[in-house]
Amino acid sequence: MIKYSIGMFGLLFIMGCLVSVVTADYDYNDYYGTWGTKLKTDFTLDSTVNTERVYNPNTGFSITSTPPGAEIFVNGESVGITRSLKAKEVKGLIPGEYNVSISFPGYKDYAGNYTVNEGEIKSIEAILSKL
Repeated sequence: MIKYSIGMFGLLFIMGCLVSVVTADYDYNDYYGTWGTKLKTDFTLDSTVNTERVYNPNTGFSITSTPPGAEIFVNGESVGITRSLKAKEVKGLIPGEYNVSISFPGYKDYAGNYTVNEGEIKSIEAILSKL
């Protein structure tokens, strides 16, 4: 069995005997390796700011209607129908302003503009009147 160890200053020992002395100039990348070269070590501030709006899974609407079963449109796109026992949730929206309309055959349409903020679930209770 061969035991080896590398002591301080690049000395290589095998079974207690000095075998090799390694001398090299100090290099920053030798100490930190490739991991250190991937780091941005100058710590300068980046002047660009990402202003792109991102959807939030907890941003949207909670919608109920009387009568239940009415079709829901958000910005003109159908997103489902209202339920009889619990509210229909429309989530995952980008914060901003939306046009919400609710329609049911034989009833007057309900429509309104709503603004939702980041992480907000806005409740809408639409009471439709007969034509």
